[in-house]
Amino acid sequence: AVVSTQSTGEESDEEGVVEKRPNPPTSPTDQVKKGVGVLIFALLVHSLFEGLAIGVEARANVFMQLAGAILIHKCVVAFALGARLIESEHTSKSVIIHLAVFSIGTPIGIAVAIGILEGMASLDPVTVSLTSGIIQGLSTGFFLYITFAEMIFDELRNNKDILLKVFFLALGCSIIGASTIIHNYSEVRALNKDA
Repeated sequence: AVVSTQSTGEESDEEGVVEKRPNPPTSPTDQVKKGVGVLIFALLVHSLFEGLAIGVEARANVFMQLAGAILIHKCVVAFALGARLIESEHTSKSVIIHLAVFSIGTPIGIAVAIGILEGMASLDPVTVSLTSGIIQGLSTGFFLYITFAEMIFDELRNNKDILLKVFFLALGCSIIGASTIIHNYSEVRALNKDA
């Protein structure tokens, strides 16, 4: 005879040998909530690095461009995150807490970057530029990871309208790539005119 204990997921036979059974699978809602928790953490870290990238920028015009771009980016991400939180059946209080955590990342990153720059003020400008480049590279890496590992993967896992999704993904990447090339080309031409 097999005796089962519901709470521990174990079975024992008449000789007292205990056999472990795997725990029952979690519900899809629990899995979605765990995924949202990972996404919130990743977005918080990414927001910190966004703040670092803004805070280490010394040129006022580039600072304003970065701040504007990140503001637009955060609006879109906040909307998508709010929709994901509501879809995963979080309570209103939980949604507000998650969005607040997401919101504080960038200001904290800016404060940390300003602190780093203040501490490095006496160092060589090359060292400061190198540190700024490393911080901006890390920020970009986090953005790419979140985009491709979290958001796009989840969207493509749903087989509905997959060709349309892939088309718009490719279109978006092409537009960003083309605008980057055009921008860099115009900067190089401006530098060559000045020289």
